Amino acid sequence: MRPLWIISIPIVVAGCATHLPVVQTPAQPQGPPVAAVAPTRLVETRYEVGGYRESPQLRHEAHAVYRQTRVPAPAANSFETVPRTSAPALANSPLPESTELAAELSIQKTITAELRSMQAAMAETECQMQAQYAVLVRQSAEVMGLRQHLETERRRVLAIPAVEAPAQTPSAAGGTPALEVKW
Repeated sequence: MRPLWIISIPIVVAGCATHLPVVQTPAQPQGPPVAAVAPTRLVETRYEVGGYRESPQLRHEAHAVYRQTRVPAPAANSFETVPRTSAPALANSPLPESTELAAELSIQKTITAELRSMQAAMAETECQMQAQYAVLVRQSAEVMGLRQHLETERRRVLAIPAVEAPAQTPSAAGGTPALEVKW
């Protein structure tokens, strides 16, 4: 088994070391050169790239990246490149005016005004209810005080011994008996 390994390693190495010749053919031109058709010009555009981390060990600071684009020469004069930061972000641009949006906003404003008026009415009603509650509490306290006063007077009256009134006979003048007083 061992001699087989010894022979196979040089065979594999020798087989990988052989090279076949590569035939190179020149590229066939497919048409007239681009410059012959229309003159072109390189336009360079600058892009600002913020800082970012490619991996925990590799961090890129903020820098500019330039991109070159080949454009036709007459068109290159009309192109003007501006920084991307000069245009507002789409997320910050206002919505276009529309009748649906205006109608929805007016409905929302009406609803908000009605809610505010309801809130004010509820606050006024709450103040009135609290005032009425205070009156009822005060009146209840007065009633309880009067009830206690009545009970103490009733006990006092019941504690007084009954005084016997003299028996009266019909008077000679009027002929009516005297009236009894009952509490």
